[in-house]
Amino acid sequence: MRGAFALATVMMLGAACAQATQAPAIPEQGAAVSATPVAQGPDIVHLQGVRDVRFGTKRADLEPRLDRARSGCSTQVTGMPQGNLVFAADDRLVMMWFDAPLRTPEGVHTGSPLADVRAAYPDAEVLTAPAGTHRFDGLLVTRGDRGYLFLHDGTTVQKAVAGYGEYLGRLFNTGFGSC
Repeated sequence: MRGAFALATVMMLGAACAQATQAPAIPEQGAAVSATPVAQGPDIVHLQGVRDVRFGTKRADLEPRLDRARSGCSTQVTGMPQGNLVFAADDRLVMMWFDAPLRTPEGVHTGSPLADVRAAYPDAEVLTAPAGTHRFDGLLVTRGDRGYLFLHDGTTVQKAVAGYGEYLGRLFNTGFGSC
């Protein structure tokens, strides 16, 4: 009996480990935001950064990992085409535009319904684009000196950006970091 219990325990732990090492499922467009945030995974954009790319890192330190096949202002890490890096004048990484499958720990990504964003971040600051412009309205979420900016069309997230709150505010107000 004890051997059977031990075998069952080992099998359950093995299944749990196999599940934990798989990439998390990508939320379908329109899927509800989970009440329990997904906190880890290669496609999770945290307030510190994504994968091992961290906000505040100097461009020179990231240089060996940058995709040289791309030119212009679209700086990307090799193997992560859904994230566009933005550097400040002092060459620190300050923001990253990101598209699905990259998403926040709460599951928010480009294409997420606005209602899901509001449910995940009820304290988000509502930002209204100036009348007569072709800009999106936004929701700004800040935690300390970092945050997320979700630009939306009133229905779904069209653009998602993570980084330092000061730069996210600048982006919305002046277009900083939007080539």
